Amino acid sequence: MVDIAGITSGSVTGTGSANNSAAQLADSFDDFLTLLTTQLQHQDPTDPMDSNQFTEQLVQFSSVEQQIKTNQNLETLTNITLMNQQHTLPSYLGKDALVPGLSGQLETTSAENPDTIEWRYNIPYEVSQATIEVRNQYGDLVYSEPAETKGGTFDFVWNGQDNFGGVAENGSYSMQITALDEENSPVDVGIAVRGEIRSIDLTGSEPVFDVDGNLVYQSDIVQLFEK
Repeated sequence: MVDIAGITSGSVTGTGSANNSAAQLADSFDDFLTLLTTQLQHQDPTDPMDSNQFTEQLVQFSSVEQQIKTNQNLETLTNITLMNQQHTLPSYLGKDALVPGLSGQLETTSAENPDTIEWRYNIPYEVSQATIEVRNQYGDLVYSEPAETKGGTFDFVWNGQDNFGGVAENGSYSMQITALDEENSPVDVGIAVRGEIRSIDLTGSEPVFDVDGNLVYQSDIVQLFEK
């Protein structure tokens, strides 16, 4: 008789879509009925086949079919949700968002109106010392100053000034914080950056937002800002 153990696992936990699983089940069920009919036609009347085997096979097919229909309904609901979500995504473009990330863009247009990059950092607990370091895209240190040492969340706004009193060139800059505890052991500091949402990639199962070069999911956005 037809073994549907493989069909069950493939239909429920496989990587194919529910529709493909349904088509596979239909083909297998047709094969099962063909083999069953052939077996009944050629069975020994003095030693008939156990009808419980047929019943068990039919119950398994029915169970798998129900699971596939459930998966199809879930896929439909997911597609509807994604379509509704995509209709609202264009409203995000051009807005500023606070997201986990180190890099921000400095885009000063005039000396009278300097651009800034805004970061937010979290010190998990009080530390003995902490230093803010702003580095350019090549990793060179451009600016530094002491950071907060008490535990908490703090904002840091950099106006593009370097350590020599000059103005840094436009480009990508990242902030890092070197923090040490009382035993001079490094302390991890969470950092988020405010940047403009420049594009949204819809090719994957979940939209990916480009926030000044930081690629994040919608669930990663901590805060949105109106310009």
